[in-house]
Amino acid sequence: MITKRISWILIVLSILIGGYFYGIAYQNYAASFLQLFAVVPFLMFMAGVHGLLTHNISPRTKHNMLVYPLVMGLIYVVMFFIHLFIIFPLICPGL
Repeated sequence: MITKRISWILIVLSILIGGYFYGIAYQNYAASFLQLFAVVPFLMFMAGVHGLLTHNISPRTKHNMLVYPLVMGLIYVVMFFIHLFIIFPLICPGL
C-alpha cells in the first residue's frame, strides 16, 4: 500500500516539477539547464509508472510471465520517445 502511495507521489511531483520549470518559470533558466534537467521529471514519472504497474501485478503472475521485463522495457521506450519527440519540442521550441 505504501509503495503505491510513493509511486503516486512520484508521478504528482514529476508533473509539478515539470509544470514549474517548463510552464511557469522557464524564462528564469538557461536553455541548456532546461535541456539537462528534463531528465529529472521524466525519470520520476517513469519510476512512478513502473512502481504502479509492478505492484498491480501479482507475484505469481509476474513469476510465470516470461515477457514481463520486455513489457516494462517497451513501456519505458514508448514513454521515452513520447518525451523526446512530443513533449520536449513543446517545452523547448527551437532547440
